[in-house]
Amino acid sequence: MARERLVSALAADPPRLDLAALAIATLNQPHLDAAACLHTLDALAARVQLEMERHAGHGEVLAGLTALRHVLADIEGFRGNEDDFHSPENSFLDLVLERKVGLPISLSVLYLEVARRAGIPLYGVSFPGHFLVACSAGDHKLVVDPFHEGEILTEEGCKQLLERVAPQLRFNPSMLSPAPVELIAYRMLSNLRRVYLERSDYERGLAVVDLLLMLAPNHPGELRTRAALLANLGAYRAALKDVERCLELSPDAPDRERLEMTVRELRARAELLN
Repeated sequence: MARERLVSALAADPPRLDLAALAIATLNQPHLDAAACLHTLDALAARVQLEMERHAGHGEVLAGLTALRHVLADIEGFRGNEDDFHSPENSFLDLVLERKVGLPISLSVLYLEVARRAGIPLYGVSFPGHFLVACSAGDHKLVVDPFHEGEILTEEGCKQLLERVAPQLRFNPSMLSPAPVELIAYRMLSNLRRVYLERSDYERGLAVVDLLLMLAPNHPGELRTRAALLANLGAYRAALKDVERCLELSPDAPDRERLEMTVRELRARAELLN
């Protein structure tokens, strides 16, 4: 079900981020009431539009951002879940709407979808280590951090954030470029994959990696990850196909010898099943 919904969301013109996020949420809740979630987003946007009218004298873009963070952060209390950051529940939009806590990226999806409905030209920013949202205001950008209650960041603030979350990187303005819906979905799934693998939850991890490989069918890292998950679950033939695909895609891979050894091991285990 998640796969079909995600395909449909990304095939829309333009792609639907709200539906893509809800498709991912069905990994946790297959019978998710998507219509109720969409109604909640609509209602929040209507409140933001009313608030925008009160700030109309501050300039259209700034009025929109001020209204958005006032409704979502000040009134509704949406914030980052710093107490339980690694909970998988932080990645599911339906639970973010219900619990009002989430990850930088899931809260950014909330801000983006409420903003879209309210007519605020916000876009996602796939900032290293910490997803953000932004909009253009004349010849500069206004960057917002939904995880920290809609804080507006200057370029210096972005540099300081980068020093905290990815100190090995040097800030570049290109880090604030708009992120397409497909990339946002991929990053949401990557977060989930990491959480499930850290918990050794192989079945849920496999469902997530299947979606990642739907988005990037020949990703060598995801193919390796799925092969390992399948092998842990006893699906040796399926794991063998992924490892052989890795060798086919990257015949000169640095770990070729290990991959060839894995192929031999998986073939031996598969033969024992006959």
